[in-house]
Amino acid sequence: PYRSLDFKHETHDRPVFQAAPVINYSNEHLYTRVTEFKYLTGQEHAKTSIVYEFPRAEGDPYYPVPRHENAELYKKYKALVDATPEVHFVGRLATYKYYNMDQVVAQALTVFKQINSKESL
Repeated sequence: PYRSLDFKHETHDRPVFQAAPVINYSNEHLYTRVTEFKYLTGQEHAKTSIVYEFPRAEGDPYYPVPRHENAELYKKYKALVDATPEVHFVGRLATYKYYNMDQVVAQALTVFKQINSKESL
């Protein structure tokens, strides 16, 4: 019930490959996103590195696939989690929702604060 990705890394003999750090493609291309890391690091160099992201059905789980049958399966897992209060799950794989990384970090910090405040009592 998760979508995976393949990555293709390339180095180009030019200072810039594209006009922005990340460009998403929802058209006829086989890849869905191109990231140019130089924008994110502030690196200045005559060459640049990029990565293409290709969607896959199999592999490491990255993104939940929102389908009715997957939501029903999640409900079963959630019931098991709710019956085990000493175990905590956060993030995309745990909640079966798409989150940006900043949201996942905030979620993890919130759960930590909740656990920590209970232990302090």
